[in-house]
Amino acid sequence: MKGRHAANAHSLKADGRTYSETVRHADSRGSRQQGRPAISVGTLHVMCIGMVYAAMFCLILWRIYWTPAPLPLATPARQFSEARALQHVHKLAGDIGERQVSTPALNTAAQYIKDTASQLAEQASERHDLHMQVRQEQVTGSVLMGLLGLELANIYQNLTNIVLTMTPMGYDATPAVLVNAHYDSAVGSPGASDCASPVGVMLETARTFIANDDIHLTAPVIFLFNGAEETLSQAAHGFMAHDKEASRVGAFINLESTGPGGPDILFQASGGWTSEVYARAAPHARGQVFGQDLMDAQIIPADTDYRMFSYDYYGTLPGVDVAFLLDSSAYHTHEDAPHRIRPGTVQAMGDNMVGAIPAFAEHLSRQAAKGPPPAPHASSNSVYFDLCGLWMISYTASTAKWLHSAMLPLVLLFPPPGVARAAMGKVAGMCLLSMLCCLALPAAVGGLRALLSGQQLIWFSNHLAGGCIYTPAAIVGAVLPFRLAQRQQMTINTQVAGSCLFNAVLAVLLVVAGGKVAYSHALWSAAAYISLWIVPKVDSALGLAAALGCAVFPATSTLTGILLLATHLMEKMSMTGAPPGPLLWGPDAIMGALFGAGTFVYGGFIVPWLAHCVRRHFKLFVRGLMVVSAVSAIAASLSLDTYTAKTPKRLFIQHIIRGSNTDQPYSVFAAASSDATPVDVVLTGLNLTPAAMDGREWLPMYPMHDMIRGKVFPAPRPDPNLFAFPPTLSLVSRNPHGRVPTGQGEGARCKPGEIERLDLQLKLPQPGVGVLNVTGNIQGWSFSDPMPKSYTKRGPAQRVARCGGNVGSEIWSFWVDLQCGEAVSISVAASFLTKTSALQSFVDQMPDWIASSAMTTFQSSWTFSQAGRCDGIVYY
Repeated sequence: MKGRHAANAHSLKADGRTYSETVRHADSRGSRQQGRPAISVGTLHVMCIGMVYAAMFCLILWRIYWTPAPLPLATPARQFSEARALQHVHKLAGDIGERQVSTPALNTAAQYIKDTASQLAEQASERHDLHMQVRQEQVTGSVLMGLLGLELANIYQNLTNIVLTMTPMGYDATPAVLVNAHYDSAVGSPGASDCASPVGVMLETARTFIANDDIHLTAPVIFLFNGAEETLSQAAHGFMAHDKEASRVGAFINLESTGPGGPDILFQASGGWTSEVYARAAPHARGQVFGQDLMDAQIIPADTDYRMFSYDYYGTLPGVDVAFLLDSSAYHTHEDAPHRIRPGTVQAMGDNMVGAIPAFAEHLSRQAAKGPPPAPHASSNSVYFDLCGLWMISYTASTAKWLHSAMLPLVLLFPPPGVARAAMGKVAGMCLLSMLCCLALPAAVGGLRALLSGQQLIWFSNHLAGGCIYTPAAIVGAVLPFRLAQRQQMTINTQVAGSCLFNAVLAVLLVVAGGKVAYSHALWSAAAYISLWIVPKVDSALGLAAALGCAVFPATSTLTGILLLATHLMEKMSMTGAPPGPLLWGPDAIMGALFGAGTFVYGGFIVPWLAHCVRRHFKLFVRGLMVVSAVSAIAASLSLDTYTAKTPKRLFIQHIIRGSNTDQPYSVFAAASSDATPVDVVLTGLNLTPAAMDGREWLPMYPMHDMIRGKVFPAPRPDPNLFAFPPTLSLVSRNPHGRVPTGQGEGARCKPGEIERLDLQLKLPQPGVGVLNVTGNIQGWSFSDPMPKSYTKRGPAQRVARCGGNVGSEIWSFWVDLQCGEAVSISVAASFLTKTSALQSFVDQMPDWIASSAMTTFQSSWTFSQAGRCDGIVYY
């Protein structure tokens, strides 16, 4: 008898099960043998984990899309009304329509905003405690910028800003709150959400301040309606550099949009107090610092006017960036129309502005009473996030440093009961492997699906498909390494403690790297640590209950950011660049890795718990999830369309002309894609024969020129009378710089070693946007000081300037400095929104799931040598 017991004990040990587990297993087998249904304890625990996580997911998803009830036109004047704000949106995006720099429609929009603001100023004249002034400013200037790792001089001419200043009596000397939104729209888009809706919010907010005398402003408020954001924030820079009101601004709120779906999210902040005040004062405050880390990393081609105001970049001010985030598939397309704005989103932003602007003013007023504010620095920034869209938490970066780093010494000095430090270290290594597998497995599934099916971005128009393809594979990747811990007979206490240590280390590493999302890992580490002290014997139903209870706070605080970021990136993936042909599967793999990262962060220390609960049927669990992932991938590839009329593919189309209207010009259509789906898919059936490319076709897109892939096709010659003349670059004068005044001494010869200045003039047939690529060893130019770095590593230096302007900007005068005797070549790509008849016909052939941005582009190259002589014009 003793021998049988000894043999059984040995077999139990070899099987890695405790005696109680084996008894439960035997009982379950007995129950099944008696015909009664039985569910194992492990299965019940997995069901509990699934239900809790599903409940949190549904709650967060509901809260993300929640909005306050939109108020109608009949709302009392003292309240903000979405219906009244939308009247401005319908006028700008509906009646006026597309409003690009260089077009008459932009001037019409500026006049409408000025007239509306003037009416508000008349209403304010009835109040003796409030003074309002409306100004129209024309700005001209330049700024040296960096974007996507490249530098350029961004120059602008004759842009229009409308400035509405609201000054409460007795606060003239107090620093002002700047509230900004742009009223221009992207090419091919009426711009209802981007950015007519924030403009409408600002106008209705100003009206509310006038009508509601219970709102006490304690600082001036400057409403800036700027006329050129889509051309890389030119008008915002013009205000900061040239407007007389700029010097009195103390803080700013920038309003933006990347889609008509809302909600309005604070995603960038400078100055620790700005996000704290916004979180306290805005009634529907939402904020996610995930967005700030993403923008700071500059890994996506996105930017806002925030960059021109914030002291973190080109400006001098503390402030916040608030934007509508979702439904980005309509962003910068014809689908960004008034009817697509989700009800309640404008109301939410308006309510937030009515609360936040007076709070910003109050802070500036109190700060002014104490004396000049301290000089801004990196530790003045903040960490912020919201809980289910109900509460927003914000604290300074200096607080975050010690708060996010505190768990590591705590875990090492006071480890959880019954857990050895060495064992925790081993499990922390398994957590690292878990994170890598969680990224790699869904990435492999996504890349393989795209490679085998030939369909990229299949989830673009159906986000649920992406979740079904990637999430099961990510869960498998997360739990796989913990199988090793089970084979080494590590207790669940040790595994949870190891996860606690791993998240503590990861939080410290992110703090050192400057990542503000360190808060999520610090929260997970603290939650795991607390759960181990609440129930020392974790391997029980009570231990799981304690773990899930402790996981609710970190899971809900991170899931909002994860869902918003995942949805936004899925919708914006069609604008993040076209990979080379052999790597067309890359974006699908990247999206899989992003899903994996989100799954790992959302899972936290519950991941080892999940692996522990399925240990008895681990292979079945893994196989089942991989089957779900594979079936979802196959079903999506067979039944879904990547693009639809509501979620269109973006296509850049140019009619490129090299030559003049009188000669036989080189004339081609250039069609380019900014995502992984090649243009061949779009142009199939049009019977077009591709022409040879030289790579310069995409110069007008600089600095995004390397992110797009396309083809060119022969095109008819342009309409003879559409443009009076092609863009012309002429030499005005040449002088040895410093010896003869610029513009005089025509024909003076420079001496070896001297610098010669060439005064040049670019003349356009009509206002437009352009790119000048200056090739040569130039010593300086008028566009910026210093000059941008060359974007080529080999051969002659090449520097780029982008230019844009409104009516009256047909002539661009500038100079370049050369060493005496050296040559310079200037390539010009001037683009106009006036379409040739051939271009319009080409665009009309596009299917309804295409959103076209079309331009007519003249390209030419001009070489100056022999002491400034123009040796001729080469049209490539």
